[in-house]
Amino acid sequence: MENKVNRSINTINKAGKVGYIISIFLVIAAVTCMVFTAILTAAAIRVSDQEITVKVSTGIDIESSGNFLEMLNSFIKINGVENLGDLVPEDSQTIIAGSENKDADIKIDDSDFSEINVSRKGNGLTVNAKARETIFSIKRIIVCLVLTFVMFGTAAFMTHTIKWLMKALETCETPFCDNVIRKMMMFANSLIPLIVMNTVCDAMWNTLGKGSELDLSINLGSILLVAVVYLLVVVFKYGAQLQQEADETL
Repeated sequence: MENKVNRSINTINKAGKVGYIISIFLVIAAVTCMVFTAILTAAAIRVSDQEITVKVSTGIDIESSGNFLEMLNSFIKINGVENLGDLVPEDSQTIIAGSENKDADIKIDDSDFSEINVSRKGNGLTVNAKARETIFSIKRIIVCLVLTFVMFGTAAFMTHTIKWLMKALETCETPFCDNVIRKMMMFANSLIPLIVMNTVCDAMWNTLGKGSELDLSINLGSILLVAVVYLLVVVFKYGAQLQQEADETL
């Protein structure tokens, strides 16, 4: 029985040693990301009075061995239009755009595209889409970079707690000791600020160039991870209590 226990402890110690080595690389990666983000932030601050305008245009050719629009008629129905071919006449171009475009043949309400030009090409279509101008404020980018830097800082601290936990497992005589439980609790606590900062950063980067309000979304997977880690802490505390009672009995 004692030999089995010793083998189990040795396995835990070896796993802790491997985990400790891996955690060192994780710490280095997190710190490297912090340095890289700090450099980008410093560069952005130097041009903070400028703006970036982005225009995107795409072209698509749709070819068909048969009449493409006639085939679409059996799948797509538009109110007031019996034949989709009427929307794209021969030897002409159909302009699909927002209501602000007076030359548009078809009015749409789309925040992503300013204009879509559709023309016939043989039995297919040629589609050219122009996206609306997107203006990126450098100051807003700086805010996003600063938040990203803080997020990587919380990630660096979290990886340090992993390293400390792995070191405790490498040197422990039993995984149910106070040192392991304390390090596990530190790891659980370090996950909370990391998840919060990651959520805020994602929301900020997603609103970049859109000018929309901050839309925070909760990641249930992250919440479940934190709950599982805290549950493991409770289990290990209970295991430590049982082991202490067993030692006192002996």
